[in-house]
Parts: sequence; structure tokens; C-alpha cells
Amino acid sequence: MANLYGQNWIQSQIYDRQLKQATSNYNEGRYATSEAILNKLLSNVSGEFEEPALLLLLKSQVALDQYQKARETSKRIFSTYPQSPFLMYVMESLGDLYVNEVNYESAYRMYHRSKSLSDSESHDITIDNKLLNLIQIRLPESLMNELLTLETDPQSRNIHLLAKANAEILNGRPDDGAMTLSQIDPLSLSNTYATFFETLLRASYEPPSPVLMVGVVLPLTGDQGKQGDAFMAGFYDGEKSNEGSLQRLSILAQDSRSNNLQAILEARNLEKMNQIKALICPLDDQSALAVTSALSATDIPILLTNRQQQDLSEVNGKSFHINSTLAMAGKKAAQYAVTTLGLDSIAVIAPADQDGEIQTDAFIKEVDRLGASVVATEWYSGEPKNLRRQFKFIRKVAFDLLPKEESFDEALGMDIDSLDALFDISAEDFFDLPKPKKKKMSSSDSSKVVLSTIQGIYLPINENDLAFIGPQIPMYNLDTKVIGNENWQNISTLQKENIGPHLKGLSILTNFYISEIDPLQYDGDEMDEYYRGLNTAKLLHSMNMENQSRQSLSQAIEQFDFHLGDGFYYAPASTNKNVNAAFQVLEFDGEGFVHRGVFQGDSLRLVIPQNP
Repeated sequence: MANLYGQNWIQSQIYDRQLKQATSNYNEGRYATSEAILNKLLSNVSGEFEEPALLLLLKSQVALDQYQKARETSKRIFSTYPQSPFLMYVMESLGDLYVNEVNYESAYRMYHRSKSLSDSESHDITIDNKLLNLIQIRLPESLMNELLTLETDPQSRNIHLLAKANAEILNGRPDDGAMTLSQIDPLSLSNTYATFFETLLRASYEPPSPVLMVGVVLPLTGDQGKQGDAFMAGFYDGEKSNEGSLQRLSILAQDSRSNNLQAILEARNLEKMNQIKALICPLDDQSALAVTSALSATDIPILLTNRQQQDLSEVNGKSFHINSTLAMAGKKAAQYAVTTLGLDSIAVIAPADQDGEIQTDAFIKEVDRLGASVVATEWYSGEPKNLRRQFKFIRKVAFDLLPKEESFDEALGMDIDSLDALFDISAEDFFDLPKPKKKKMSSSDSSKVVLSTIQGIYLPINENDLAFIGPQIPMYNLDTKVIGNENWQNISTLQKENIGPHLKGLSILTNFYISEIDPLQYDGDEMDEYYRGLNTAKLLHSMNMENQSRQSLSQAIEQFDFHLGDGFYYAPASTNKNVNAAFQVLEFDGEGFVHRGVFQGDSLRLVIPQNP
């Protein structure tokens, strides 16, 4: 008997260790490993270990999107343990399953059943947060009316009323929303919903107008989390500044966790929601490519708010580059140099990386199309601390472009060929004349000659290159027009004594420029993201849509003529309506930037801004 007890104890320890191992793997995101351990455990165990093992198996299967297996596991739990204290977690997992299947009505019901079974305050808070996310999706009013008819619990009724009021306001009936909100008992409302309740109250006082619901996929956690937070802050500020707007905005934001795969999963889930009319994606190049590729067969417009290397509309025709592409930046710089400035001989110095190559290739291609010449292309790697080799080569090219020396008669001011027509001169008369000695110019002498045969230099530098390149340009005595990209906007560097006076007349092309920025609010990349969020919201406000549909929104973007934002302009390229071509032209006057105008599409018509 003692031996049997000992064997049972040992077996129990093994089961306990396996369950803890499965739990550890689940908590670390290794759901497949957790599922494998649990299936092995459940093939041998019953009793006290079976119940928690089944719950953890259900959660693992939901995390792995194994929906049919998850349903079978939940049925096994209900039939074997109908009074289980774990049922509130089972209901929560089923709610998660329905969310993944985009069955939000069933998910809403499951979360409420989980909340009704709960005896844990922390679990209640978890469920309230999930319900709050669902409420913002615009659940059917008919569902809320059905649940309100049967519900007696004050807290649950408040949640149903919030969901109903939100749907009424989003459907353009703020007065009905106000009536519904008046039925809510604030004393029975969880703190989780307090901010949303106040938001709905303010919205209920707005005049009736269409509401455009968009999804936002962005990093709110991970290594890009601060930029994501800044974008959302800007978007919310832009959403509030809806003066003269054609529609109001409602947003549902999902965290990509600074991860490509997570960005795809969140984008796919949002796309399945018919209420979402567009996706806003402030993502880096890799994540943006992953999302646009994954949704290429769908009809949802994707607004890419960060500058992208490539034109992703070639991958997905419903993707729109709100802040343009690197290729378009190079193309517009070429049009400015050749068409606006009339330059016909241009050199390029660029970083030998993908960004530099994309801009340079587009620049050279467009210069060639417009009939001018790129006479030299030089590359540099890493930090451009010493560009002596590149500039020496450009000076050599500039010397080669000087016109060939001609012989003139100093007395008559006529060349020798014209004298032949006046006199009969024999070549023998010149045999005894001494040959003039020509002084050979040294390399140090030649470097002092100011050369103007190369009329422009295009420098599409990287973000931190200006401090190195700025002091070098004046050293090489090139009388030329310098044209830069957006990374020349570091005004504190340009204002240095050894840079500024020598770069007077520098022109740069950029999508974004604002002269006065509050440095206490944001700086660097976070400042850029804040204004991208702000201007994206304002752009959506100004869209002239026939109806609240995905197709109508796509058409509205394609038909945009010109939009003025905060330091930002939008005008689609005439050759590609998916890419913004409204680049601003800034000129450095030795102290600061002077706003010279904005290119409107491909017309090269300069538009003087109202608020530079």
C-alpha cells in the first residue's frame, strides 16, 4: 500500500512539473510547445490536473488560431466540469476566439458571460478593457436593444448603453446618443470606461455629420513605441481640429509591437471589419511592405504615412504614399534642377546605400528624360568625413568641360584663319620666331580656380551627414547650385560660421517643413511622427467622399487636387495618383530658410503657401 502511495506521489510530481513547463512555455509565447506538452499530459492524466490542463490547452489553441480544436476542447470542459471555477476563463478564451474570427457580437456576449462569472477584481478589469475595445467598433444597435431588454445588472447595463450610444453617434445621430447616455448611472460605471464616456458626451453635442471609421496599425510598444505614441497624440489633436471638415473621425488603433508579423495580424483583423473604411499605417519600410503585400487582394485603402523607399502601390494598388517615396524625391529634385532652374550640367554625390541609390537613380533618369546631363556621379560610404577624392574628381570633370583655348591676334583681335583672306603669308616666315613659353599650372594653383562649368550638385545625404559635408563643400571652389533633400533641414548646423556663409542659395526639397516648433513637446523622430499623425487626421477630415465606403475613400484620395496642412501639402502625382508629389522648395539665405513654394503634382507650378 505504501509502495502504491509512493508511485502515485511520484506520478503526481511528474504531472505537476509538466503542467508548470506548459505554463512557462505559454507565458513566453511558445504556444505550439505548450500544446504538445499538454496533449501528452492529458493522454495520461485525469482528476485535479486535467481541469487546469484543459483550460491552458484551450488558451494555447486560441493563440495558435486552431479554432475547431479550441471548440472541441471547450465542449470537453463544459461536459466534464460544468461547475468549474475556471469557467470565467473559458468564456474569456471563447471571446478571444470570436474576436480572432471577427465575430464581434458573439465575442461581446462571451466577455459579458465571463464577467458575470467572475469573482476576481483583476479579471473584471481585464474583461472591461476587452469590452471597451469592442464597443468602439460600432456594434449593432439591435444587439444592444436585445441585451438591454434582459439585463438587470447595473454595471452591465451601463456597458450596453455605452455601446449603443457609440453606435448612434457613429451613425450620425448625436441627439439619440445623448438620450442614451443620459440613462447611464455614473456611480455604477467602471473606471475603465470613464474617459470613453466623457468622449461620447462631448461627441453627442456635435452637429450631425458622417463619421469615418479607420483602423490604425502602429508600434505602441517595442523599440519604436515612442514614435507610435507621438503619432497617436498628433492624430488625436488632428481629429479634434475638425473645423470645416467634411466628416468626423472614429479610430481603432492596434499595436504592431514593432514586429512585422504582428503588424500583418493586426492589419488583417482590422480589414475583416466592414466598419473600417481605411487603414492608417505609420510603419517602417519592412512592416509597410509586409502589410501591403498581405492585403493586396483586399479592397481596403492603406495610407502609408512614413516616407517609403519603394512605391508600394506596385504591390498593392490600394496603398497610398501620404509622405511620398524616395524615388519621387529624386524625381522632383531633377525637375526642379532642370525645368525650374534651367541647369543642364549636374553632378551627384550620394551615400552608397539603398536610400542614396534610389534617390540618385530616380534623379539621373529624370534628368536624362528632360534633356540635361549628369556629368559626374560620386559615392561615399559611412560617415562622409573626407570627400576629397569625390570633389577632386568633380573638379577634374569641371576642368574638362572648360572650352578649348583659341588663338587670337592680340593686335587685330582676329583669329589666324581670318588673316588668310587679307595677306599672302608663307609658313616659312614663321620658322625663326621663338616659341612662346607656357607656364604649367600646378595642382595647388588649379585648385584655386573657381569653376562654374558644372551648374548644379545634387546631394541626397543621410540624416546625420550634414555636419560632415557642410564644411567641405566651400573648400573646392565650385561656383554651383547645391540641391539637397529633406536631411539638409538641420538649421543649427547650417548656421555655423564655417558653413552658412558659403552655402547661401542652397535649395532643398522636402515634404515637411515648419518654421516654429515647440522643442518641449517633441523632438527628432517623435516630432516628425506627431506632425504626420496630425496631418493625416486633417487630410481625412478634408476628403470629399460620396459615401462612407472603402471605394469612395480610395476615389477621394485619387481625386485630390491640393491640400494644405501644418507644414505639409498633399497633391498626387499626375502619373501616379497613389504617391504624393507636393514637395516644398526651401532656400537657405545664409541664416535661415525662405519658403519658395510647393510643387503641385507634376505640373511644376509653384504654389505660394499660406502658412510657411
